[in-house]
This record gives sequence, structure tokens and C-alpha cells, in this order.
Amino acid sequence: MKTYKTLEFRFSESRGRGTWGYNICSLYVDGRKVSSCKGGGYDMQGESLGDWVAREYADRLLRLKDGGFYGLTFHGNSASSKFPTRLHRRPLIHGACGLESVRRIMQAIKLEMEYITKSSNATIYRLHDRRRTRAKGTK
Repeated sequence: MKTYKTLEFRFSESRGRGTWGYNICSLYVDGRKVSSCKGGGYDMQGESLGDWVAREYADRLLRLKDGGFYGLTFHGNSASSKFPTRLHRRPLIHGACGLESVRRIMQAIKLEMEYITKSSNATIYRLHDRRRTRAKGTK
């Protein structure tokens, strides 16, 4: 049984009308594209990863007791908060502030990234879930 996920950041260049020449950073998890961003001048890997982590692990982010992570906010209908409240239930990670900020948030929810390799247009990591799991039938 596989106990990790493979994260691959792929870099390319837009050929779309109005965005021709923009950099694109796409995040693939176990070979499936889950997030991407275009442009430049900010941490594109952090943005793609933060977007995916906020969607995939929202339940864990909502259970964080330690608040104040740089780049992590919780949103409601018309406002945002640095902490989850009954009105602010949608987590958002502003990954453009840096991949290391996203990694600190991930460590707080027991996720760890391990660098594997890098090529001219891709960087690969392994994602380990460090939560303790209970055996079936135990409390």
C-alpha cells in the first residue's frame, strides 16, 4: 500500500490569446493535474500548492488551534479571518507569499514534503502524511 503522494510541479509557457508568453506552473498529484497559475513575479509553486492544500485538506486546516500562519486565512460570505470561526469556514492559503510559508502550514497539519528531483521544466516531491492512524477496533 502506497503511503505517500507524488507532487510534480511542471513549468510551461502560455500560448493562449491574451496570455501568450506567460509562465505557467501546474501541480500534478499522482499524475493528475490539480492546480495551476500563470504570470510571474511571485512564488508560483507556492501558489499552486497552497490552492490544492486548502481544498484537499480543508478539514484539517479548520481544526488548527494555533493561528497566525503567514498566508492562511479563513473566509465567509463577506469577510475573512486569521482564525476559523463559525462564519469563516473556507480556508485559503495565499501561496504566492512563498513555498516555505505553505510548507510551515502543511507541517502544522502533519504533512511533509520530501524533495526528489528537478529537471529543466519540472520539480518532483513526495508528500508524506504524518498523522498517527489508529488500528481498526481500537479507541
